[in-house]
Amino acid sequence: MNSAPARYRAVSMWFAADLDAHNVEMRILADNGQTVAIVCPQDSIFTIQKQIEQMGKGCPEIATWSRVGGARLRR
Repeated sequence: MNSAPARYRAVSMWFAADLDAHNVEMRILADNGQTVAIVCPQDSIFTIQKQIEQMGKGCPEIATWSRVGGARLRR
């Protein structure tokens, strides 16, 4: 049994809120055409947001990295 996590190269990411189910889905389109949906129940999406902000503060050079094809990420 392989214990390594599945790895995908994201080409797009968006969020969808399900107000009835009280969750937010983070949908990621991979370079292989597959869409992966991560369900964030209740307010856990805000924990993810805080972790992303902390990563940006702890490792600000991430903002200088470029996308494939040379397009810069916008902040």
